[in-house]
Amino acid sequence: MMPLDRNESYWLLDEELVGAARAAGARELSTYPDYGELKAALAKYVGVTPEQILVTPGSDAAIEYIARAYAGGSGEVILPVPTFYGYESILGRVGAKIVSITYEEKDGRFVFPLEETIEALKSGTAKVLFLCHPNNPLGCPLSPEDISSLVAAVCGSDTILVSDEAYFEFSSGTSFLPYLAGLSNLITIRSLSKAFALSGARVGYAIAAPEIVQKVQKLILPWPIAHLSTAAALVLLEQVEKVGERRQVVISAREHFAEALRAIPGVTVYPTETNFVLVRVPGAEHVCGTLLAKGIRVAPGESMSHFAEAKGLLKDTLRIAIPAPESQSIFIDALRAALH
Repeated sequence: MMPLDRNESYWLLDEELVGAARAAGARELSTYPDYGELKAALAKYVGVTPEQILVTPGSDAAIEYIARAYAGGSGEVILPVPTFYGYESILGRVGAKIVSITYEEKDGRFVFPLEETIEALKSGTAKVLFLCHPNNPLGCPLSPEDISSLVAAVCGSDTILVSDEAYFEFSSGTSFLPYLAGLSNLITIRSLSKAFALSGARVGYAIAAPEIVQKVQKLILPWPIAHLSTAAALVLLEQVEKVGERRQVVISAREHFAEALRAIPGVTVYPTETNFVLVRVPGAEHVCGTLLAKGIRVAPGESMSHFAEAKGLLKDTLRIAIPAPESQSIFIDALRAALH
């Protein structure tokens, strides 16, 4: 089975890194984990203090804790869509009221709805603005101009600005994080699932002012991340340069893969700064089923949102994680066959 439907960096780690992470997991399991060392390592990695780090069992857990802390019980949330499908279910679960604003497609690219988002912020009723940067499933980042405009729009307000940057390390590097010192209502979410290939370990983290960290921490059960996951995360954070080199291999493979996809008649390939690519193909549902029958899993885009406008934007799209280099030609041949 070729697993390309969940944005897993399933081939990023080489045998040496996998072996080191597994060896770390052999530590004593009879005591509860201590997250002080993990917080310190994450703080060093992103350039903040440990007091600004909140560790969570995956970045989706960070989303839920933040939503409960600031928008639970009918609080208003601004949500540009399409976005990570988990937002809709999480926000519904906590009782938040979603104000959805839809991206546009223009000249083969997806455009963030900046003016509409700022207009929604002006009402002053929103508790949280959730942003996915770079966007999942669209693959596109916010521009530096978008980021500075959104920061200016929430500066001095009570609205919490959350930038979900799970794919940051695969992008050109634009981030809200440099604004943290001057913006006390900013939360940046990151993850080790994608850029460190630890999806199964469930290690996420949020970066925010210490008072926000303390508030959200109260909602988290004790010891949310297991010893094995903590140990694996620490080992890979100690070898951040080597992991970065492997990540560059994925990024290079991404460009080669996108180029091969563009060569197929009828396939539209959208620019991406993630570990996946979004394509538009005729009869996407049929193509998805045909690929599955050949042992290749991809994700149909239209199913990733309940909002009609977002579903329309994602019609006939497939989200495909970047295959391992040795598997790319197999996928391309299978896609060509499915289309014809």
